[in-house]
Amino acid sequence: MRRLIPRIKEKITLPFLFSLMVSIIFLITIVITVILVSLAHYFGLFNEEIAQVGTALPIIILISCIIIGTTISGLASRSMVKTIREFIEATQRLAAGDFSTRLYLKSPPEYRILSENFNRMAEELGSIEILRTDFVNNFSHEFKTPIVSIKGFAEILKYDDLSEEERDEYLDIVIEESARLASLASNVLELSKIETQTILTDKQEVNVGEQIRQCVLLLTTKLEKKHLSLNLGLHDYSLSGNKEMLNQVWLNLLENAVKFTPEQGTVTIEMKRTANSLEMVFSNTGSVIDPETLPRIFDKFYQADTSHATVGNGLGLTIVQRIVNLHGGTVACESGPLQGTVFIVTLPFAA
Repeated sequence: MRRLIPRIKEKITLPFLFSLMVSIIFLITIVITVILVSLAHYFGLFNEEIAQVGTALPIIILISCIIIGTTISGLASRSMVKTIREFIEATQRLAAGDFSTRLYLKSPPEYRILSENFNRMAEELGSIEILRTDFVNNFSHEFKTPIVSIKGFAEILKYDDLSEEERDEYLDIVIEESARLASLASNVLELSKIETQTILTDKQEVNVGEQIRQCVLLLTTKLEKKHLSLNLGLHDYSLSGNKEMLNQVWLNLLENAVKFTPEQGTVTIEMKRTANSLEMVFSNTGSVIDPETLPRIFDKFYQADTSHATVGNGLGLTIVQRIVNLHGGTVACESGPLQGTVFIVTLPFAA
């Protein structure tokens, strides 16, 4: 019996409940009207003159039905109006910025679904607000740090007692920090552009294997500087996509692998082809991403290195994910002591 009652409640939908309430109100109105008319007739409130007028009695009964029906409807609708008021108050709190607001409506099923959707929306808005706050804080930090550094070393360069080596060192730092600022500005602009883009444009046939080889050539100096080994399992597989955007994906992932691979480490790039898609795997040895950090690595400005000791602005992977999504593909990351860090990009042939 206990199991039967919840099942019955789930079957009672809002239209059924509304029809049932209307029917009950109608029946109650008729019963009360009949009782009142019978009592009035019993106590002689209807005289012969009223009875002889054919339209008088129906009008009296109609007016009685309207008054009684309206009264009963007003009383019965209080519970429904109460639920609607709860929803209105919840939306007002949510609009005011209280993202902890939740609804717990159980029945009818439509109200329960409304409650679940509202709670999911409030949770998503709360997450977006956290991301927005993090974005502003991290953006301010990433922009302020190189500016302060450039200003400080520019002031030092005004001193006349600096040696030639010191002057060159400080100039190199200013150049490096300027390049960092330029990279940050470019990435922010690029991310802003692709975030507003919903349709993939300028599609053409792209040789993915050749693109990745060219990216490797661009980063040869960085690879040699850290004495990294490079294992390539590339093929001349092609797919339809935006050539410049895809080039950004491979360059960002390869730069990321080189950056976080310790000296004497190994970077591996492999390609796999299935019936409907291409799978590109970028892996590197040494660095391992913490399991708690892993779900957030594609967030804007998020960096696992909270000390910001590693050069970067936390936008590269966000751009990668957005471009891959625009191509109808997916990007995932796996990390562990035995496998290092692995990024897997899957792109469909029909982008």
